[in-house]
Amino acid sequence: MRYPDCAALARAGARLCLGALLAISSAQAAPLSAELARNAALPRAPLLNPELFERPARLREVRLAPDGAHLAWVEEVDGKAELHVTPLAGGPARPLATLDPQDRVHWSRDGAVLFVAQQDAVAAIGVRDGAGGRIAMLDKEGQQRFAGVDPSMPRHALLEENDTARGSTRLVRIGADGARSILYEGPGSVAAPLFKPDGTPAILRRQDRDFTQRILQRRGKDWIEAARCRPLRTCVPLALSADGSRLFLRTLHADDREALVEVPLTKGAGRVVHTDPDKLADLVGVTLNPMDGQPMLAAYQLPAPRLYGIDAAGRRIAAAIARRFPEGGVVVESCAPSACLLAERGARMAQARFWLLDLKGDSFRPVLDDVRARAAFPPERHLAQRIALRYPASDGMMVHGYLTLPPGLPARSLPLVTIVHGGPWGHVTGGYSGGAQLLANRGVAVFEPNFRGSTGYGERYTRAPGADYGNGRVQADIIDGVRWLLAQGVGDPRRLGIAGSSFGGYATLLALSHTPDMFRFGLAGQPPTDFARNMRGLAAAPAKPGERPLRRVLAEVGIDPDDPAQMQPISRAAPVRLAAQVRAPLLVIAGGKDELVEVEAVADYVARLQELGKPVSLLVDPDEGHNARNPLARKAQMHLLLRMLHRYLGAPPPPAPSAELARYLARNLRADAALGR
Repeated sequence: MRYPDCAALARAGARLCLGALLAISSAQAAPLSAELARNAALPRAPLLNPELFERPARLREVRLAPDGAHLAWVEEVDGKAELHVTPLAGGPARPLATLDPQDRVHWSRDGAVLFVAQQDAVAAIGVRDGAGGRIAMLDKEGQQRFAGVDPSMPRHALLEENDTARGSTRLVRIGADGARSILYEGPGSVAAPLFKPDGTPAILRRQDRDFTQRILQRRGKDWIEAARCRPLRTCVPLALSADGSRLFLRTLHADDREALVEVPLTKGAGRVVHTDPDKLADLVGVTLNPMDGQPMLAAYQLPAPRLYGIDAAGRRIAAAIARRFPEGGVVVESCAPSACLLAERGARMAQARFWLLDLKGDSFRPVLDDVRARAAFPPERHLAQRIALRYPASDGMMVHGYLTLPPGLPARSLPLVTIVHGGPWGHVTGGYSGGAQLLANRGVAVFEPNFRGSTGYGERYTRAPGADYGNGRVQADIIDGVRWLLAQGVGDPRRLGIAGSSFGGYATLLALSHTPDMFRFGLAGQPPTDFARNMRGLAAAPAKPGERPLRRVLAEVGIDPDDPAQMQPISRAAPVRLAAQVRAPLLVIAGGKDELVEVEAVADYVARLQELGKPVSLLVDPDEGHNARNPLARKAQMHLLLRMLHRYLGAPPPPAPSAELARYLARNLRADAALGR
């Protein structure tokens, strides 16, 4: 084996190495065995229509007015979005406006106006009569953007206007009537302002051209640097202390996990207000107390949603939620003086369920259940739970991930599919996944690793692999996870599959190239066939307005695409150079307009496999980019995955394709040796 921590054991045999690591993980194995037993005792789920798992959320943009008087939400049906509002004291819901699906909704400070942030404009809509319209136009180049609601002035919002040629920015206050005033004009790009009671800005975050992030404090007419955050990291000013002498900031603590810290603006030492008590995950949200504007609640997402009180009111709210929802999964969306809006989410909930918590009596009542019921999602009782995992990698480090198991079936006999997330700097959560639930419904266990390099577990976890993105540390984390699960009695080693898109597709190709006898099939969507070449090409391209240059992003995680010492190991391990080693059937999916992965490179790789007589299938949609937007394209990809599962892992056959889907496949399926006909 490659890593020195296991080298001695590896010389004695890989099984011994794995066994030693499994001994380390006995604390993790015991809880998993209990979960496996509980899951096997559940009733089996009936086979459901795959289309149920493909439906988008019907209910979104649920917003509680700051005064607690109204609730707004957007209901989306067949690509059409309708904005509604309902008075919480009683009375019928009313439609206010028709929106585009990508529009976002924000309450004004006084709850009288709803601001709608659109792709090319900002609109203001009066709640009382629905009157209003666009108050600002935004250019298509991204030089202007909606910067949030003005928390200091009623019926006002904020715009950021950038002049990239001059490297300067304006922060503009705009009223619901369209009246404008300039709050800041100067160098850099500014955001996240905090205000004094009289409405004048007191704090700004400024990002300079070199991506240095400065927290600026206004003193008189000047802006003075009060603190600094690392480039390209979270740096969010949240609130000022009551006396204005201290700033609450969400940022990295000790160069690792994101936390809530208090920064002195005059003198004195800073302090950590809240960090993950489990020392696992980044802080993802802070709710402010509506009475005094101070931090009240801290929220964490990984490995499962967790909520902690910061002040007395927050501790009371967190305790009330824990009593009512002992299994967790509930987050606070926002709070008004009289109530908090809660969202209940979970692995078996395709659509969040919303609640109002009455702060006077700590009582809960569901809201919008009638809207939620109109969505035809899979019944929760037939869906699978997701199990959070921590498993030992081959170098002894603990790695995170999730396991989704079909209810009512023994884990040891199940086919097991590993789904690798893209990025690679991203992560999966324990929430609802339509793809994982579809596979579980068809009797397939699903493993989703958050390998080192994933985000959400702190800076050190993300940076841990360095540039080891060939057949190295990251790929080892994925393969080690599969082996660990097999050793724990999860999955039939003769029925393993692997799939993923983007980086996940690349990891799939690596798995079929470097562990060719492990998996029965692979599905690789939009895969870079040479990750080093792909990084060099993207890093050399100019960044689009508003985007972070990839070269700088890579540098922040320790990667230099021009460093031969880093790139050569990745190049040597590249799937495009190892086509002869692939044995398992492979389905490759590509987009003709992919802006991140060259479709020609993907097609060339498939051609090499075909020349070698490998069982490979290729689906190319000439009109799709890196991420499929056409629902028919997504449906085709899922249909082909179900065919692979049926043919190679013994899962139930997919339903016959509709006439429309059959025509799509006939047009775009360019090779079908892996699928069979």
